[in-house]
Amino acid sequence: MSKHRNVPEFGMTTVEDYSGCFRRILSPWKDKNKDVFSKEMQECLVDSANPYKMSLVCVMLSPDLYKNKANSLPANILVELQSYLNQRGNKEKFKLCLSEELQKDAFHVAVRQKNTGLLKLMAKVFQLMIIREQLLPFLKALLNDGHFKEVCVLATLLTLQSQFSTAELIVPLFLQDRLCLADEFLDSSPTHQKEILLFIDDIIGKKISVKHLEKYKVKDVKKIRSSKILSNTVFRMLKRFGFDPSICPHFQRYRANGGLRYLFYKYYKEKSIQKSSFFSLVDDTLQEHPDLSLELLYLFTEYSDPQAAIPYVAKLQIASSDVPKAIKKAMLNFPHLLEQNENLEENDRLKQEEELWDVGVDSFYSLSLPLENVLVIETVETLERCIKDLQDSSLLGIDSEWKPTFGLGLPEQAAVMQFATTKHVFLLDLLALHQIIKGHHWYHIGQLFSDPQITKVGYGIKGDSVVLGNLHTEMRKGLSNPRNFIDLDHIKGILLEEHPNIFSHKEASYKGLSDLVYRCFGLPLNKKEQFSNWSRRPFTKSQIMYAAIDARCLIDIYTFINQRAEDLNIPDWKNIKQKVTARKERGKKKQMTVSVDHDNTSQKIMRGKEPVYAADFHVVCDTMLQGLAKQLRLCGIDAKALENGENCDRCIDYFEREKRVVLTQGGSYKRLSKFIPAEYVYNVPNEVAKQQLAEIIEAFNVKVTLNDIFARCTKCNSGSYILVPSSVFVNICSKKENSDGMSKTKDEWVNCQGGQINISNGVTSSGVTVQVEHVRHEVIEKTKLFYVCSQCGHCYWDGTHHSKILNGKLKNIVEVDRQANNVEKSHT
Repeated sequence: MSKHRNVPEFGMTTVEDYSGCFRRILSPWKDKNKDVFSKEMQECLVDSANPYKMSLVCVMLSPDLYKNKANSLPANILVELQSYLNQRGNKEKFKLCLSEELQKDAFHVAVRQKNTGLLKLMAKVFQLMIIREQLLPFLKALLNDGHFKEVCVLATLLTLQSQFSTAELIVPLFLQDRLCLADEFLDSSPTHQKEILLFIDDIIGKKISVKHLEKYKVKDVKKIRSSKILSNTVFRMLKRFGFDPSICPHFQRYRANGGLRYLFYKYYKEKSIQKSSFFSLVDDTLQEHPDLSLELLYLFTEYSDPQAAIPYVAKLQIASSDVPKAIKKAMLNFPHLLEQNENLEENDRLKQEEELWDVGVDSFYSLSLPLENVLVIETVETLERCIKDLQDSSLLGIDSEWKPTFGLGLPEQAAVMQFATTKHVFLLDLLALHQIIKGHHWYHIGQLFSDPQITKVGYGIKGDSVVLGNLHTEMRKGLSNPRNFIDLDHIKGILLEEHPNIFSHKEASYKGLSDLVYRCFGLPLNKKEQFSNWSRRPFTKSQIMYAAIDARCLIDIYTFINQRAEDLNIPDWKNIKQKVTARKERGKKKQMTVSVDHDNTSQKIMRGKEPVYAADFHVVCDTMLQGLAKQLRLCGIDAKALENGENCDRCIDYFEREKRVVLTQGGSYKRLSKFIPAEYVYNVPNEVAKQQLAEIIEAFNVKVTLNDIFARCTKCNSGSYILVPSSVFVNICSKKENSDGMSKTKDEWVNCQGGQINISNGVTSSGVTVQVEHVRHEVIEKTKLFYVCSQCGHCYWDGTHHSKILNGKLKNIVEVDRQANNVEKSHT
């Protein structure tokens, strides 16, 4: 921001009155003696008739006020003032000293510097919230001058978001590729969230021309013209803000068209989809997006199959003038296809599929029990008998299936859940059962996952758990505490490394579970139904066989490895991951410490000079450091984390777009360090998350204060909370307990500080479900106020956990004596 902005000045008498105080604190500050500085500052405040004015004058006289330094002299002056005011009675005693004129002076000083942390601190200490209406004209003037960052920060702090339209504040930031500056502003304003999504969606749908946007000084016109980039942006924002994707029809159409193209590639090029599955998914896509009919016809011509397009010409009633020439020619040669009965066509496809499943069956692993032992569960009676059998089993293979969503932003909806025992395979038709079963049925299914007496076997179960957890809160509870669960995906690699002779067959060109089945039995799985329309009913024979084999083979693999481990005298193979990890950690700890220190020595020298406040430190953690990300958020640090499966190159995008420090390890560090400056990428030691946290705090000289603890949600990284009285939680629990899950209930909205909550279903005004089911009833009874994350719904409350953390993992990290006004939140 320009330093030539007119700022109200204090009279010479005022400056002279406090110039002596400033000299007293400046000397120890220059000597880097913080203890003496703190002592002198506190004495000056005690002697001052107006500590607010004295502190503001000292801030204005500070030589580093406008140098964008995190641990600056002005920041420390304000911290000392805050500490002094929080002493007993001082805030009330000097209440009248904080005049409106003085607050406006503080505001004008604050907006002249660029450090966001200092700006926030000044707004808090000088209580600018009190005069927010009077400050609105100044914020409007700042906006007219193009100071979007400062306006976003102050409008959020002063809850003035409603005074600024999306068009004047958020749209320019988006078009200038600086939308990250409005993160906190958007987090607490669902109206602006929706409006910017609709704006981007209109660009995707060509409702807004790029020429129309030239007045905004677009930074990268190529990005604005790229529907793919815009679509990815909308997808991330929909996920972040929790909106229904249907509010962005152009985004959905673009993604659906991409899904169609992917279907055609899988069917015609890879030949990895059954014919009936292909046409079933095509039909579903057209049913949801009938405006894609012409794109469908051109895809058939592109893949040289105009004959297959003929039935769609009649079914979709496409005008002759719109039909491609190749399809018109095929219509002349095969006119009977235009009159083909839809039901006969479907039956013919199913018949072909039945035959296809049996073709080449000897080339794939087959079901190891009679087909009559595979039971489809779709009634309450059969489910209750099934649950009894599962509870009596000591070993279960578990899997699930769902219809592909093609990246439309819609959550995956589990359609089938498979349980295999030693004698049966149960296929739970979730689409049928969801309409008729009660909460206690979900409870018993969920408890199977947490029952320590039952050994559960899965493959890549983490992805399934997320989808299955969306079925019901009781399912989520059971899945949140899995016990005696073996994920063969995790164990396979370790067994190959430690005991390669445990498998009967060598590596082949198969992937995932199919690869593991081949290593054990010499035949891969038939995966042609993996990409199937699992929402269609009735199930086809190939779907039933596929689902049954996927679950049953887990039992077979477990039995095979168990026997081989006994033959080869391999003890406790089920816990081999934990044992190998612990052994490697012990053996490599010293080596890794030396290696990491060597990698980061030059970086530590560069970084250690200037301290940075936690609130101003922004990082992104690679996938293997998700645990570290949660620890950093605990300290109030803005820590994003790559999701499982995301390539480490995404970190480069975060650095370029948001200037985040990248935290990574091993080979990823070597790669990323080629593209990211040394001061922005760090090779984290291979230790437990607690030790990694201490390493990062020290390496980057991060200052963590009491105010930073739990300032961010450890689950999702949001810095915005809704303050909810316990009475609201009691009402939500009562409504859920009395609900039968079928009948609709009337919305009952209550206003809370930071947002609204619908008591009838426990959902916030932005569509986020409050996770009240994770809070014990006794906690609700004893607690007056809860802090609900506005982005993910996780619940926090005042409790002993805060002090335990401070005296435990954060004992040597938090500067306890530097700030007061602690907000204690103890997480679930």
